[in-house]
Amino acid sequence: MASRFVSHVRLWLLVAPLLICATAPFIPDDAAFEISDAEQASVAKVLGFVRADQATAAANERFTRWFVQSGALKASFSGSDADTTLSDGGAATFGRHWMRNFWLTIYRGIYRASVGLHWAFGGAVLLIALLNDGAVSRKIRASAAGFANPVTFHVAAHGLLVCFGFGASALLLPLPLLAYWWTAGVGIVGLLSWRLASAFHVGR
Repeated sequence: MASRFVSHVRLWLLVAPLLICATAPFIPDDAAFEISDAEQASVAKVLGFVRADQATAAANERFTRWFVQSGALKASFSGSDADTTLSDGGAATFGRHWMRNFWLTIYRGIYRASVGLHWAFGGAVLLIALLNDGAVSRKIRASAAGFANPVTFHVAAHGLLVCFGFGASALLLPLPLLAYWWTAGVGIVGLLSWRLASAFHVGR
């Protein structure tokens, strides 16, 4: 059971985001790698213009510090920008286009993470409260010789894993991620956390 859970962790939190980073840059439409007006408008509407600007500034600063100032961005284009005496059949152009889209995907992930951090504190408070309430519910049920189906715990645990994995993947998806969805995601994670705590080792 533990090995299956670990394999699922690798799938949802590591393999899926890496696959998106590797495959999404092949999309030929450059507009797919822009942060859409609808997404930016939703962030401004939910967080306000000041916090929306702060999230954008934070994303710009982090991307610049991590990838531009470190030289990673420049080094990634060094091979495809070199002049060659023989025609490469457009491979260098294709490589530059893929690399450009790759870095735009990374930037979008950093931007969305900067936006999502505004839900971190409230989400953590809600999560702790629901975990505590679920644990209390578990104790009450156990004191009354109640029984909880272990399938509930299993489904809740994997549901949480899928939510976190989807959240990690959503940061990179070439689709608009409206700010309202962060609230829905926190609510779903909270509900699954309550079910997880209330079903944890209940029964005899």
